Amino acid sequence: MNIDLFTFIAQIINFIILVLLLRHFLYKRIVRVMDQREEDISSRIKDAEEKKKEADREKEEFEKKKSDIEEKQESMLSDAEKEAEERKKELIQKAREEVDQKQKHWYESLQKQKQAFLNDLRVRTGEQVFDAVRKTLKELADEDIEKHIITTFLNRIQDLEKDEKKEFSQSLSESDHVAKIRSRFEFSKTMKQKIEKTVKDTFSKDVQLEFKTSDEMIGGIELESNDRKIAWNIESYLSDLENNIAESFEHRSSNENQSKGSED
Repeated sequence: MNIDLFTFIAQIINFIILVLLLRHFLYKRIVRVMDQREEDISSRIKDAEEKKKEADREKEEFEKKKSDIEEKQESMLSDAEKEAEERKKELIQKAREEVDQKQKHWYESLQKQKQAFLNDLRVRTGEQVFDAVRKTLKELADEDIEKHIITTFLNRIQDLEKDEKKEFSQSLSESDHVAKIRSRFEFSKTMKQKIEKTVKDTFSKDVQLEFKTSDEMIGGIELESNDRKIAWNIESYLSDLENNIAESFEHRSSNENQSKGSED
């Protein structure tokens, strides 16, 4: 095979020229375009990464805000439950206090009604018994019931024990020998003289008596000085009756209270 050296060298030179021309007019532009595209791609990738980072930050902030909101919500719910529970307890306590107060007022009112009833019954019963005793004594004897009460009372003074007489005498001394004679009925002059004589003979000649009437006493008489008292009346005979009535009234009130509580 014959090779033309000139042609070969010319081809090499043409190739080199072609490469130089390609490099100058095409390769550099292609490289520049590729560099620009690479830069553009890098820039886009960088922007994408920045956006991704920003999105991650926003996501983190969102998650944090969401967590904060959930914590606040739980805290608010917990506070609301506590407040509701405290309010519930306050309302229950207030309701109990109101019920206790109403029950107390009801009981006080009931006690007042009971006491008024017993007092009225006691006075009425005493009056009836007193009238019955008076009529009976008048039928059995000629002396008046008041005279009989005074006689019984004076006998009681005279029959006092030595220590009782001493204590009452001491009480008289502390009150400047002033004493009160109290009864429901009026004292006649003869009654007063008889009482004064017995009291002075028993305790002291210096005794000064003040005679008074009292509607609170039921068929009786009492001698009072300072903090000491000597009395005789028919109240003791009414004690059992009063106690029985009080127990009956209390039992009935208790049953009514239980019935009312069951209805509520």
